[in-house]
Order: sequence, then structure tokens, then C-alpha cells
Amino acid sequence: MYPCESYEALTHLLEDSAEEREISLHGTPSMRDGEWVLVTFSIGEDSIAVAGCAVEHGEGLSLSFQDRDWSVLNDFAQSAPVPSCPVPCSEPPQIAMTAPADCRALVVDDDLDVQKVVCTILRRAGFLVHATASAEEALDHLRESEVDLVVLDWTLPGMSGLELCQRLRRHARFQQLPILFLTAHASSCDLVNAFEAGADDFVSKPFRAPELAARVLGLVRRAQLSPLSSRR
Repeated sequence: MYPCESYEALTHLLEDSAEEREISLHGTPSMRDGEWVLVTFSIGEDSIAVAGCAVEHGEGLSLSFQDRDWSVLNDFAQSAPVPSCPVPCSEPPQIAMTAPADCRALVVDDDLDVQKVVCTILRRAGFLVHATASAEEALDHLRESEVDLVVLDWTLPGMSGLELCQRLRRHARFQQLPILFLTAHASSCDLVNAFEAGADDFVSKPFRAPELAARVLGLVRRAQLSPLSSRR
């Protein structure tokens, strides 16, 4: 855990460390030089978790971050007052709305902590949930099982989420399947690419549990009301 007093304090900390992408550790943490850890930055009730590597420069340990995690951390620092994705081990809030009976969701994300949080949110919203860590595993599951919704990460090992979405839309069986991208890719260009690939909606990380639940429930209900729906 790395608590910060405010978004402004975290922003200043990141700005001061921007060149090295390293943050000094407080106290005497039980980490070794070169050890990778999951670091949770918290501001009040909001938090974000990113991967960091402990490094020793002779003046105590620091945490070093790769470009992708540093970018996610900066996005979080600039997100006030919007709450972030819950800490992976925390309890997502209860969801007021519920999915139609026997509604099945497929979560595709190689980050197991995020995958766990999203699956918990969807189950609390009434979905039957299956999760995979790659697009290839997702395709195997979709060939063998009925699915009412796909929550898809953009960056995956092997085939990307964007490629999976394009591939699904080329098959008649999956042309009406609701697909929601859940990803840190949130630029205007990324949005255009996602919708051109066939996505129905887009939620950027970090995200709020009620917003994610509301988006997926809206997609499923619209799909089931559509005269083209294959299951209804």
C-alpha cells in the first residue's frame, strides 16, 4: 500500500519522478532488489493497483515502473474526483439492478486481479460468468457455449482484444453479441478503432463498479429486445 493525501499530492510526486519513473519507498519495506510487487496507491477510499519493481541505488529502496503502469498511474492521479477501480482484494459495492435470468457473460482479461474484480461485479449484477485470459481461450469458449455478453480487454497475449472483436463480427452467429471494451486505451483514436471493429460500448480503466454494471446491463437488455437477437 502507498497512501497519498490527495490527488494533487500524487500528481506532484509523479511529476518529480517523471524522468526516472521511480518513487522512493517509506520506512523499511520487506522487499528485495529486483523483486516485482503489486503496488496499491490509495487516496481516501479510491485506489489503483499497478506493478512495480524494487530497485536499490545505495540510498534505500525505490519502486520502478514500466511505461504502461506509469501511464495508468498518471491517469489515476488526473482522475479526481472520479473514483477508481476497487483494490483487487476489496469488496465491490452491491449492484441495484440485475441481469435477466440465466444471462451469461464472458470476461476476457489477462490481468487476473482485474478479472477477479470484474467477475465479482457481474455476478452481483446477476450474470453467470466465465473468464479467460486470452482471445484464443475466449474463441474456444464461444464456439462451445452460449454467451450473452463479452467484456473484453484491449491488450491481450497473442491475439489482441481488437482483433478478437473484428473476428467475431465476421461470423453471423456473433454479429449481434454485445461486446464492451474495458481498457486503459481511452484516446479518441482508440474509441474510433474500437467502434469500427464492432464494439458496442467502451469503459476505460480505472472504472466505477456501478457504471460498469449499468453499461453491461443496458447492452444485454437492448440486445434481448432486438428482433435480430438469436436467443430471444
